[in-house]
Amino acid sequence: MFSKNTIKKSVGVICALIGISLYIIGYGFMDIQSTASKIIINIADVFIIGVVVGYLSSVAQWAGVFKKEIQDIVFGKKLIGERNDINSIWSNVTKQLLKNKFAPIHEELLCAIRNAAIPSDDTVSYYEDHDSDIQLSWYDKAKGLIKSTESITFTLMAESDKEIKLPIKTFTYYKKDSPGKVSDPNILVDGKRPTIKHNPPQRQGNQTINSSTVLLKGKKQYLVSYTREKVYDINQDYYIGLKSQYLVRNLTVSLHLPDDIEALFIERGTNLSFITVKKTKNCIKMKLKGVIFPKQGYIFALKVA
Repeated sequence: MFSKNTIKKSVGVICALIGISLYIIGYGFMDIQSTASKIIINIADVFIIGVVVGYLSSVAQWAGVFKKEIQDIVFGKKLIGERNDINSIWSNVTKQLLKNKFAPIHEELLCAIRNAAIPSDDTVSYYEDHDSDIQLSWYDKAKGLIKSTESITFTLMAESDKEIKLPIKTFTYYKKDSPGKVSDPNILVDGKRPTIKHNPPQRQGNQTINSSTVLLKGKKQYLVSYTREKVYDINQDYYIGLKSQYLVRNLTVSLHLPDDIEALFIERGTNLSFITVKKTKNCIKMKLKGVIFPKQGYIFALKVA
């Protein structure tokens, strides 16, 4: 019958034999380039090295180190990227994080989180410290025409220094026979005029889409700023807003109003709440510190007093 002392004395030999066996399996019976082979070989390393560690420390201490090393191999970032069961691992982990709440809709919940919050493969940048300053004034009060002057700055954080096509769009509602106009934005990147393509306006019903494309290359960080003027009928287009195309980290918006136009600020699906920095008759300034996901943002609903 094995005693506790016998097991302690033989554990090193057992682990050495296990390590050698795993080396034989990993190198001799499996594709050396496969993920499974790499995991087995790395575990074999732990067993062999663990024998030395075991003799340098107590068996109890060594067992703790051994367990951690195995976990680091199986779930470490070195090999986790090569595994083909990431979705299954993530599903099981999130179930534990959520403590198995809402089990019937767990998969749908994860799918919604992936689509809304996790960047897709073609997402190569996000916006940092997005700041908008919007000045409203009357262009022709008798006709209900207002002029909007937008000044926007943000830092674009890129995944690499490869070429990026940065789209800048604005949507304006006015009928074809209405006197409305939108200027091309004056765009600067790091204080200089970049390569810009201004696209022809597109009409979708009573909505006009004005867009420009900025080509960026050679850096991982760009300071982008632009200004744009719009003239339109406040009775046809009575809100100003942001529906983010990309991830945004930290956002500030200021709206300046004439005396006889009122505005109501509305959060647009953000997970965090905006804080009111300033609110007077002629100025509303709001700020959100944190991450805004695509399709989130804000709305100012306008009303002539």
